[in-house]
Amino acid sequence: MLVKKYLLYFLILVYISGAIGFLFNPGFFAPFTPLTLAFTCFVFLIHQPLNNLNYTLSFIGLAVVGFVAEVIGVKTGVVFGNYYYGNALGYKVLGVPLVISLNWGLLINIGVLVATYLSKKPLLIATLAAFIITGVDLLIEQVASQMDYWHFSNGIAGIQNYIGWFIISFFTSWLLQKHLVKGDKKNALVFLLLQLFFFGLIYINKLSNFVAL
Repeated sequence: MLVKKYLLYFLILVYISGAIGFLFNPGFFAPFTPLTLAFTCFVFLIHQPLNNLNYTLSFIGLAVVGFVAEVIGVKTGVVFGNYYYGNALGYKVLGVPLVISLNWGLLINIGVLVATYLSKKPLLIATLAAFIITGVDLLIEQVASQMDYWHFSNGIAGIQNYIGWFIISFFTSWLLQKHLVKGDKKNALVFLLLQLFFFGLIYINKLSNFVAL
């Protein structure tokens, strides 16, 4: 129990130092992105009920669905629009970084758990989760190209991207939430705030640099 707590504290320190580091020396910190995302998922999962088979299978299901959606998206452009992945997220299979599957599982699970703070009705939970997840993606999109995560052919994500995120998030949240809600929603909120802090700080810095020009 104590180890889990210390790992969470260490992760918070990683996000704070990483966000500040990206502002001053992005070239040094960028290569650590895949490792940081994998570590984030690890720390999140050790706080979840992995001894519950339904929960574990649901999380794996989210990762698989997310990865398949990304592969279809990259190859066809019909899911999120025309885009391709850069090199910042590490090793790719079929043009999609493997860590992206972890990110899908992480974000959807977080969205569902945080949504339970606001409602106990399954349909509303799925809707709120989809809005939360799509909102996080909206924030990330503002800096994704700059950080070499992914690049859209027209330079910016269009409405199709957000519709795709919302639909996938809604249906996976709706279908799997009875298992996903068994997770730790307190820690889920912490992980959501870490995501918002990290990408929010980088986006604010981007805006300030733009204004300075």
